[in-house]
Amino acid sequence: MALEGRRTMRRNKLFGLSLTILLALFVMAATLEALTPQTLGFKIGYNRNQLRGQDTGPGIEVTKIATNGVTIGLVGNIKILDWLYFQPEVLYFQKGGKYDVKVPLPVSIPGFEVNVIDTRSLEYLEIPLLLKVALPVKWPVKPNFLTGVSAGLKLRGNLENNVNITISGYHVPYFRTEDITSQLNSLELSYVIGGGLDFEVGRGKLALDQRFFFGLKTNKYETVIPASYFQNLGIPVPTDIVYNLNMNNYVFSVALTYFF
Repeated sequence: MALEGRRTMRRNKLFGLSLTILLALFVMAATLEALTPQTLGFKIGYNRNQLRGQDTGPGIEVTKIATNGVTIGLVGNIKILDWLYFQPEVLYFQKGGKYDVKVPLPVSIPGFEVNVIDTRSLEYLEIPLLLKVALPVKWPVKPNFLTGVSAGLKLRGNLENNVNITISGYHVPYFRTEDITSQLNSLELSYVIGGGLDFEVGRGKLALDQRFFFGLKTNKYETVIPASYFQNLGIPVPTDIVYNLNMNNYVFSVALTYFF
């Protein structure tokens, strides 16, 4: 309990420090906005998410399936040079993924198989810190390149566990949900790379961009299917079926930002 309390305190301190830094950045952006237009924007976008395994354990076969998510938040656009900008962002950001898992069994029973489809829905406060390189052209549409790092502070994680039990050709479903927030890294760093197009719209500007987020650290997930469920069906499974998956978050994001 004491260890968990210390971890909670560290997470709270990290969260508070991150918010303080972000507040300072956006106060700076808002100050610049008073002098220069197009330095503060609102973003909304679509995420295509996937979990990629680093180590799925012996005997576990995993088929990855992508899931959908959203992103929404504020974006800064601070000019460094005519062609170079610092772009801090604070976003509500959905990650996750789905996978079809063929689970190894603790006992050999002819005609008995367990197949699991797990869907993990993950929510973060995402803080990308990016450099934006704008091509110095006098076109109405200006291409740009984005790169940098992003820090994700976990908000919530949820698992939907769909288990399909096959017994001599008969299928018995089992469904449950689980809060998996504790299994997520408190801080998740990602490398970000992408690009987009800027459109001048009166005094403001529209920015359409696409980018990839590559998670740099695995999340260690553990899923338990209780033996009691099988025993209630008359299947002599002596122990819980437990499998561990070490997964990185990968996200492809497309978003539209309006800079005021």
